[in-house]
Amino acid sequence: MKKMNDRVPERNRLILRMIILGTVIGIVGSFFAENAFSFIKGVFFGTIFSVLKLRLMEISIRKSVQMEISRAQKYAASNYIVRYILTGVVLTVAALEPTISLLGTVFGILTMKAAVFLELYRGKKIPLRDIKANHIK
Repeated sequence: MKKMNDRVPERNRLILRMIILGTVIGIVGSFFAENAFSFIKGVFFGTIFSVLKLRLMEISIRKSVQMEISRAQKYAASNYIVRYILTGVVLTVAALEPTISLLGTVFGILTMKAAVFLELYRGKKIPLRDIKANHIK
């Protein structure tokens, strides 16, 4: 089993994948968006937040692994709630700030989920249709 310190290259690869996905989404989406610069700013804003959220999850996991079970559950749950509140704040800022696209921000936030999905797909080397079939059941 790998130690947490051995996973740093995996985290960096995941962050790189998130940034690449954010860049691709920003470029492609700018062709369809009303205000391309606003959309790209939104994707950038959401992607940067996703990288921050990934780092917060890593810190939370590292600390909770070293705690006793009941304390770790409370710690992990409170950090989970904090991350959701932060997501709400980021989406609220994007909705209220006219120079940042809310849709772009949502796409940026979703880059973490897409990057993890691609990493799982790449690592298992199984057809995409099999992944979909297993999750639909």
